Formats: sequence, C-alpha cells, structure tokens
Amino acid sequence: MFEELRKFLKQEYGPRLRTAVHAEQVHDQIAQALKASSRVRLDFADIESVGETFLDRSLGALVAWRGATVFRLLVFAHCSPSVAASVGKAFPQAGPIRGASRKKQP
Repeated sequence: MFEELRKFLKQEYGPRLRTAVHAEQVHDQIAQALKASSRVRLDFADIESVGETFLDRSLGALVAWRGATVFRLLVFAHCSPSVAASVGKAFPQAGPIRGASRKKQP
C-alpha cells in the first residue's frame, strides 16, 4: 500500500512534501492502514524533505488521535537525513527514526 502512496506522492507533488492537502491525504491513508495492520511502513524513498505543516497535519494528527505510542506502530523506510531530522525535531517523543539512511539520497 505505501509503495503506491510513495509513487502517488512523488508523481503528484514531487520530492518535497509540504502542504496541508498532502498531509491530510497521507494521514487518511495511514489511519486506514493502521485499522488493518499492527505495523505500517512509511516509505520515504525519493522524498527529499518534509515541511512542518505536512508533519503536523499527518503524523501530528495521528499522535493527537492515538498518543505518542503510535510511533511504535510506524516503520520509517528510506528516510533521507533531512526527512529523519525533520521528523525527529517535530516529534522528539518518537525517539530515533528507524529507517533513516546515513547517506544523502541521490
């Protein structure tokens, strides 16, 4: 499911996820996936950066709904250092972002 989401986001919005519109769509897809699975993989391959508004409206809404423990259910994959830093800054309660790559994505 999230491979499709990643392709959709990359194709529709490019490598930078910033606006609330993107975030609401992503939030809805994550929320649906959490109903069907105990773990949800968020694949950030080809995503260079995420903005504060995007994080607040997508992941922040999940934290408000389910509490910070929701991060235990999320698996971050292929996060660039920039994406991992943005998530870590916005949600220090999440702890280290697993799936962050040490190299900058080409």
